[in-house]
Amino acid sequence: MKTHYDRLVELKNNYPELTFNNVGYEYLSPSVKEAHKAQIEEISAILKETVFGFVRFDNFKPRKNGSFAVRMQTKWSESFTGVQYNDIEDFKNEE
Repeated sequence: MKTHYDRLVELKNNYPELTFNNVGYEYLSPSVKEAHKAQIEEISAILKETVFGFVRFDNFKPRKNGSFAVRMQTKWSESFTGVQYNDIEDFKNEE
């Protein structure tokens, strides 16, 4: 059975359209979101299980050092939802 980390890496590699080097408040286009709805739902299920306060997957974000982060929205408090970046490597420890 694949770990959450393995599956996230597989989804990132198999669906490069979900990797986006956003600047500020840029997001994946609606057409990419629609075309990859099933993959986004699977990623969201993993994140809901592993990230406290998870709200929404945004994209995989390339880093300058060659690694990748998972960009998502999380509940920071009862009244505030904000962006959170988790290094994809962090999911190795979520099993």
